[in-house]
Amino acid sequence: MPFVKFFQAELRLLPQAGSRFIIRAEGKTRSSRRWAVLYFAYASNMNFIQMKRWCPGSRFLKAVCLERQRFVYDGYSLTWDGAVGNLVGSDRERVWGALFEITEKDRLSLDAFEGYPRTYDRKEVEVKDTEGNVHRAMTYARAGRAVGKPHPDYEKVVLDGAKDSCLPEEYVDRYLRVARI
Repeated sequence: MPFVKFFQAELRLLPQAGSRFIIRAEGKTRSSRRWAVLYFAYASNMNFIQMKRWCPGSRFLKAVCLERQRFVYDGYSLTWDGAVGNLVGSDRERVWGALFEITEKDRLSLDAFEGYPRTYDRKEVEVKDTEGNVHRAMTYARAGRAVGKPHPDYEKVVLDGAKDSCLPEEYVDRYLRVARI
């Protein structure tokens, strides 16, 4: 059974919990029993300020990429008054994002924020860090819609998140930057 360091504790994978990406901390932690979920954030959820607002227990781990997917601004968000980030399948492309560790309470907050299960689906993905290590994480995606342009305020939140997460600049320029700010 794999273990990883968490604060000063050991994390044990819990297959009986019904998900391979949920782990339980055992030992000395900030709380006596804390569940940790690995979460792959892309688009506005890479933004550290936004993540702390929705997921106060979150902790940024590193920049990672999701193979065989492409980032698009599509659909329409009333909240942002424009298209928002989404994942669509692609044989040759990848999506860069941020790997966060979040609590189970944070996951429930994200479920509500993302409109799960009505708007976005929650799914398990394998992401790869810059050293080639593979991590199982959860993320949100929805059925593709008409590609559109994001509101400049939304794009700024996404670009700030890309900077927070140290994403490759060429990726940011090609996929995330639409309205030159």
